[in-house]
Amino acid sequence: MRSHDHRTPGRLTRWLGFDRNPLRRATDRIEAVLRLVMMIMLVAVVPAAAVLAGQRADHAALDRAHAQRAADHLVNAVLLQQAPATGLPDPYASMPTAWVLARWQPPGLPPRTGDVLAGAGARKGSAVQTWIDASGAVTNPPLDHRDIVGDVGIAVTATCVASWLVLLASGALVRWALNRRRLSAWDAEWRVNGPLWSGRPR
Repeated sequence: MRSHDHRTPGRLTRWLGFDRNPLRRATDRIEAVLRLVMMIMLVAVVPAAAVLAGQRADHAALDRAHAQRAADHLVNAVLLQQAPATGLPDPYASMPTAWVLARWQPPGLPPRTGDVLAGAGARKGSAVQTWIDASGAVTNPPLDHRDIVGDVGIAVTATCVASWLVLLASGALVRWALNRRRLSAWDAEWRVNGPLWSGRPR
């Protein structure tokens, strides 16, 4: 028995539309190319874009942290009153914190007075380390490792979601246009061939 040279197309080949089916129209082949392009982008382009976005977010966060550390200062603020016994929970501290009136000495500037974060129940006269900016005002601490990781995670997630939404919307729009073209072609063919099947004159 002679073996046949033609092999039956696999399911993936048929699904992609590259099985050389003579009944496939130009719109079917365009949709097949679109399907293949979307698969490539989902597998290769979207992950690459997410990695690039994560790297950029990491570099930006590191630059911002370095700039903050160069411009801001860590000083000891002396509490001018007793801190409340209860405070707000702090996910990055082992105890609740509260805003307490304190005094600190900015480098090269007059002493400043204002509210600083201190542990709940801290005694009057105790010192707490506080970050201040170039003007001597209390500011947020520089970005740490947790903040940088969070920025990177947000950038990667946002890039993936945005890319998926763009791909899905683009694919849906192209398929809608192709379906309109198919319906127009079918309608034109039916106007030509329909009367021949039904026996009615055109």
